[in-house]
Amino acid sequence: MARPINEEKRLERRKRILEEAVVLFAESGYSNTTTAIIAQSVGVTPGTIFQYFPSKEALYYAAVLEPLADIQAKSLACLQQEETPGVLIKNMVAEQFNHIYFYINELRLVQSVLGQRIRFPELTQKVLESIKVMTDAIECVYAKGQLMGEFNKSFSPAMISRAYISFLNGVGLTLAESIIHHPEWENLKGHAFYLFAPIQPKEKLEESE
Repeated sequence: MARPINEEKRLERRKRILEEAVVLFAESGYSNTTTAIIAQSVGVTPGTIFQYFPSKEALYYAAVLEPLADIQAKSLACLQQEETPGVLIKNMVAEQFNHIYFYINELRLVQSVLGQRIRFPELTQKVLESIKVMTDAIECVYAKGQLMGEFNKSFSPAMISRAYISFLNGVGLTLAESIIHHPEWENLKGHAFYLFAPIQPKEKLEESE
C-alpha cells in the first residue's frame, strides 16, 4: 500500500532536517549549532524542528545514531553473503572505505562524541555498542577464515578487528574532506585489508609442506 502523500512529505522534511543537522553539528559542534540555525538552513520555522524532534539533544542523538545504524547495516550485509571469509572481509573493507567518503560529516560526529564521553555518556555508550556489534561480526568471520587457512593463525581475532576499526577511524579523521583527492586512496584500501594478515599463495604452500 502506498504511503499517504502527507506522510511522504513529513518523512521527506524530517530527512532534510536531519541531513542539515548532521552537516551543521559536524562543522560547528553541538553548542554552536542552534535549532534556529538548522531551521533557517532548511528553510522552515524553528518551531517546525520540534514537530519532528522533541529537543535539540534528541535531534543530535538522531544525527549521530541513525546514519551510524545505516552504515552498520551495510557493513554487516557484506559479511553475511555466500562467500569465503577472505572475500567477505575484502568486500567489507571496500564498502567501509566508501562510507568514509559518503559519510564524512556523519563519521566526524561519531568521532566528536567519542572525544566527549563525559559530556555525552549515554550517546557514547550507544556508539560503543554499535562499534562492538561490528567488531564482533568481524571477529567471527576472521576466526572462520583462520580455520580455513585464509588468515594468519597467530593473531587474535579480537585484536585484529579492533586494530582495523581504529585504522578506519584514523583514515577518516586525518584525511577528512580531502580523502577523495588523496593520491594513496586505493593503496589505503589495500593496506586496510593487509591488516587482517591474509595468507598469500606462497605462504599457503609453505604451510602445507
